[in-house]
Amino acid sequence: MTNLFKIVLIVCGLLFINGCSVSRVDINESSSESVKLININDTSHQKLIKHKNDSFISLEYLHYRPVEYETQKVQENENVHPNKGGLIYAYYKNISKQPITLAHWRWNNFDESVWRLDNLICWDRNYGSRINPGQTSVLEINAISEDFAENNDYNFEFISKSTWKSVLNHSGKLIKDEISIPLIRFKKGLRSMDIHVRNSGGEFIKIEEVEIIGKQKLKSNILGRTLSPSGHAIASVDLKRALNESELVIIKIKINDGGEIRSVMAHRRAFVDYFPIGTWGAKPADYLIQRQHHIDTCVEGSDLESEFYKINSGLYGYKSLATINYNNTHSLRINGKKNTIACLQLSDEPDWVTHPQQVLLQDSIARNAYPYAPTMTTLCRNVTFFEYAPIVDLPCMDHYCVTAPSTSKWPFPYGTKLEETGYYTKDLKVASEPKPIWVWSQGLFDWDERPNQTVPTPEELAVQLVQNIGYGAKGILWFTFRKNPGMKYPETRNAIREWGRVLRLIREDILGSEPILHENIVSPANVDAMALVNNNKLILCVTNKDYNMHQNGYKFNMHKKTEIKISLPSWISPKNIVKILPKGIKEMDCNYDNSGNVTIEIDNLRDAMVIVISNNEQSGNAFKARFKSLLLDEKRDFSRGVDEIVDSYINGKEILNREKTDTSVETVNSSIESDHIYINISDIKTPSDRVSKFTKSNSIGIRSSNYDEKIDHDCFLNPDGRVVLCVRNRKNKKITILVNQENLNFIKSIPAKSIGTYLWPGQ
Repeated sequence: MTNLFKIVLIVCGLLFINGCSVSRVDINESSSESVKLININDTSHQKLIKHKNDSFISLEYLHYRPVEYETQKVQENENVHPNKGGLIYAYYKNISKQPITLAHWRWNNFDESVWRLDNLICWDRNYGSRINPGQTSVLEINAISEDFAENNDYNFEFISKSTWKSVLNHSGKLIKDEISIPLIRFKKGLRSMDIHVRNSGGEFIKIEEVEIIGKQKLKSNILGRTLSPSGHAIASVDLKRALNESELVIIKIKINDGGEIRSVMAHRRAFVDYFPIGTWGAKPADYLIQRQHHIDTCVEGSDLESEFYKINSGLYGYKSLATINYNNTHSLRINGKKNTIACLQLSDEPDWVTHPQQVLLQDSIARNAYPYAPTMTTLCRNVTFFEYAPIVDLPCMDHYCVTAPSTSKWPFPYGTKLEETGYYTKDLKVASEPKPIWVWSQGLFDWDERPNQTVPTPEELAVQLVQNIGYGAKGILWFTFRKNPGMKYPETRNAIREWGRVLRLIREDILGSEPILHENIVSPANVDAMALVNNNKLILCVTNKDYNMHQNGYKFNMHKKTEIKISLPSWISPKNIVKILPKGIKEMDCNYDNSGNVTIEIDNLRDAMVIVISNNEQSGNAFKARFKSLLLDEKRDFSRGVDEIVDSYINGKEILNREKTDTSVETVNSSIESDHIYINISDIKTPSDRVSKFTKSNSIGIRSSNYDEKIDHDCFLNPDGRVVLCVRNRKNKKITILVNQENLNFIKSIPAKSIGTYLWPGQ
């Protein structure tokens, strides 16, 4: 009895310890044994179950980006408390068999509340406080304290809400990864994306696999799979099912880094990427002239019952930067999705007076009120970009270099170096990756700092614009386009129209492009050369830095000959090179060697220019055809709506009496079911040998897609600048198609066993 009694006591003691006194759950890769928490829900209590060699949550990847901004070429006043930290994105996965609810995180043995209250971090955001088994999420920490400086040691924990014990414990050193994902681009239909990978290090790496967490891939393709030092790669992925708007998308790329297999990760919310050509103010009386100057986006309120959203946006093909009234988000909630909203604009220039935590709150309110569009805010101080830009989906900035107020210290009251706006764009991009960024570029607005020339000259406008594009802007917003200064300075107004042509020609290409590292470009000291690369093109942005600053307008010295050498990404082959000029397209030659280096000689560089190197021999002809269509738009009466420019034919016969569905998207009943056709006029297939009543012998095949794969169609670009879409309905019933091409969207119906053909000026 004595021995039996001892055994019972021992067993009871062990059960008591196991059930009531587990002090913490340490997850450390070096430990041979760990404890796992499983919540068992019954009528009264939860139990703790011990498992060996198992964990609750694994840290999949910790992305660290130390704060970075230009200090030598830009003289910006520092904050009272300068940023000495950086961005931390902790990607974690629930590897248990039960859901886990997280209470808070800990850093170096201090709870998150300590870091917040002591103003050592600006803000933090967790996308998954409750995570299901197998689910991956991310915690964002925006830190400004030197406790988060590069090379510091850290210990990171998650605390469970059910037990208040640690379910993740990870130690390491804050080191910036030389391999990064600078851009995730979502295409129309949200079933395709381009993922850029950059190697900032000195060693070769190889991409082994691309994973979209929790999503099934249909197909993928990797360009530049082996990245040399300072190299670049692009992974294109098609998904089996479309993403939901606003859905958090986490990218995981497995790489071979010197024999070590590891991963890098990045994330952003899913929205179809859009390149606006916008302006701040727009009145009904100005709609027509603005659209004829290629401006298609403007700042509007968030009242979806207004005349702009009900009528004018559909007629003129406008999208809006919808400013949020936080006292009344009712209109957004009750009206549902509106295709004309490009983004939700939060408070303007909050980095002057608003704390980042308040902007985070604004962002949360906007996301909850309207999940169909990205959030956006405009910043102005490069020293604060790291603190504010990562909050929103679309970070934006404004920095004007002549005749305007400035946050930086200028050498003269009337202006500074024009390339300064490029430094700000670059700083914003570094703080925002992998999200796209927009930029307010200087346009028509009367400032007081330069009385003899209150707006930028055409040359000053051009250099600032091309700087912004070259350093990574994925949208250009003119500040601004006002009628009165446009009448006083018609040459600057004309420059906005002419450079609008350039933007419309290349903006779809720019959306999928990312700057390559400057180490790959050699140019003269008085010339700035920036190169962007996508799947089939390299876009070279060149500006002249040889000018004299003057209060009556900067005086530029012409460069008769300029030689630029570029180390091309492995998949770019210069089969066609053109200058995209405001007044037209010019073919160019180059010297190309077997090592992948191309040398371009530029004649007569006055201010700025854009050069496109393409893998397709027909690229130049396509640009010329599209240029013709842009000239037509400058004389078009946009008030007559979309249908006035779309010619429709059924079985070769023109439609004179339109049906109910033959109209623009904004006025169509949302209950109409349709197949979506996405037209990408910048993506050339092969030259067409098809000749018909509508297609010419020298027409060019262009990319189009229909993800439902229910209809058969072809798309061409004629030399006159018109797009030809031919759709074959092989079914025994009528079908309805929704066509999307930039800001031109329309719905058409095709009878059973018929062919529908549609022609319009390429947008």
